[in-house]
Amino acid sequence: MIRLPSAAVIALLLALALAFALVPVFAGPFEVKFATRVIATAIFVIGLDLLIGVTGLVSFGHAAWFGLGAYAVWFVTPPDYEPANLAVALGAGIALPAAVAAVVGAFAVRTRAFYFIMVTLAASQMLFALFHDTKIAGGSDGASIDVKPLLEIAGRTVLDFSGRNTLLWFALAALAVVYVATLALARSRFGRVLQGTRANETRMNALGFDATRYKWASFVVAAGIAGLGGAIFASIDGFVPPEIMSWRESGLAIMMVVLGGVGSLWGAIVGALVFSLAEEVLKSPKLVGAMVSDHWPIAMGLFLIAVVLGAPKGIAGWLPQRAVRPWTAPETADLEPAKETAHAKPPKLDVAGLRRTFGGLTAVDGVTVAFAPGRIHAVIGPNGAGKTTFTNLLTGTLPVSAGTIRLDGVDVTAMSAATRARRGIGRSFQRTNVFVGFTVAENCAVAAQARGLAGSSRAEEARAVADALEATGLVDRADRVVSSLSHGEQRQLEIAMLIASGARLLVLDEPLAGMGPEETVRVTALLRDLARDHTILLIEHDMDAVFACADTVSVLVGGRLLAHGTPDDIRRDAAVREAYLGRFAGLEDAA
Repeated sequence: MIRLPSAAVIALLLALALAFALVPVFAGPFEVKFATRVIATAIFVIGLDLLIGVTGLVSFGHAAWFGLGAYAVWFVTPPDYEPANLAVALGAGIALPAAVAAVVGAFAVRTRAFYFIMVTLAASQMLFALFHDTKIAGGSDGASIDVKPLLEIAGRTVLDFSGRNTLLWFALAALAVVYVATLALARSRFGRVLQGTRANETRMNALGFDATRYKWASFVVAAGIAGLGGAIFASIDGFVPPEIMSWRESGLAIMMVVLGGVGSLWGAIVGALVFSLAEEVLKSPKLVGAMVSDHWPIAMGLFLIAVVLGAPKGIAGWLPQRAVRPWTAPETADLEPAKETAHAKPPKLDVAGLRRTFGGLTAVDGVTVAFAPGRIHAVIGPNGAGKTTFTNLLTGTLPVSAGTIRLDGVDVTAMSAATRARRGIGRSFQRTNVFVGFTVAENCAVAAQARGLAGSSRAEEARAVADALEATGLVDRADRVVSSLSHGEQRQLEIAMLIASGARLLVLDEPLAGMGPEETVRVTALLRDLARDHTILLIEHDMDAVFACADTVSVLVGGRLLAHGTPDDIRRDAAVREAYLGRFAGLEDAA
């Protein structure tokens, strides 16, 4: 999770802010212009770090939004040498790229990894060609802003961007606001979802979040931030070249993010400064000699390689990080349970004619079964019987080929996994599926936030986290990062997340896999306790645990329902014993 900056980081940022603010006092016009350009670039790069470091989207077209923000200032500048209103110019610089990004993002965020990179790259190149090859804004010659924006109040000029010092100080203030606002956004409920999506999008959808919408929103916000940087950049020289929209500029911005430290946000500021200073120094024959300056890209490449090898986490990795804030149980003893679960009853699940085919293979074949509320229903079967596919069909991870699924009489067959989760279906996965880089409490907090989708308050979410940790015995692990937990504890955490989310139907895919005897006994007892107000579907290979806790047992073989009944019925079923002969000795031992 994104942490607040440490004292060392705050001291560094304040020192940099003071240094930039004093540039006009101790340096000349060139240095003022250079400092302003660095600040505009830093704003641009912060927007990209929101995408890469917080949301997990690597965009190779981010420079398009920077360029659109710059061109927007030209669009709103009157042609008769009258200055544009500053508020209008900056507003246009934010709004235009955000609006275009909303359209591009609607398609881009539906792709992943390499394909997302290609979509953003293609979109940016189309915009570059539009401004470079046409006469919309000067074509390849660029657009000139003859009079820079200013702000007047009651006929008095308050801000005038034609003054270099004024522009520098305004840009510095804008950078501070953007950084604080972006940090606050990253640490908000919205930002927590973005970070969860970056860490584990599958789990976020399973909890009920529409990850695609959140990624789209992040994409649009990042574009608006980049556009603000572009609007300030356009006001420095009053000239906007189309080249600032090219893929090369996007690549350089990615380098700055990596150089500063991905996901730190403040690292974007330092990365932009260090990169810009290094480039300026390496281009100067007086400072590095003609041989180096003539081939400065090679020297820059060697510099970046050295930094990456010496600091894999970027410059941000060199400074101490703020420690994880200790988790304490909220004082909510008198708080009523969350609204949507205060009087909820365990749901009933009915499956009729459920079928799923993969080409010529039928993984689930016409399964019809009813799962009564408030009971533990075990689903067993040999490897390849279709148990996990059956689980994926129930939770919406896979679409059904035929049949219906009803939750308390409501047909959920066509609903997405996120929609089913919001209706109370929670699931664990065959392999542990949590947010590894988060603490235990943060994992449960993300899950509890899904409860908030139904209108719960922060206090109710805090109560949900506390109850989930208490129920699963993880209170003393609340501050531990998940990667430091044992396998069994991580499986317990998955169940805790489902409890925190407010799910009423728990679909657990091999929750006991890899656990020792003591952990198995503890989790089995937990399941029996949860069955008082949950309906539980347990897909499990541990026959001792199944017959110790299940109220009913369904047997799948070859994708078909072979038997369904009480544990005693299943023990005595000859067909089941024959199907399991040589596979699960535990079934015979239980008999």
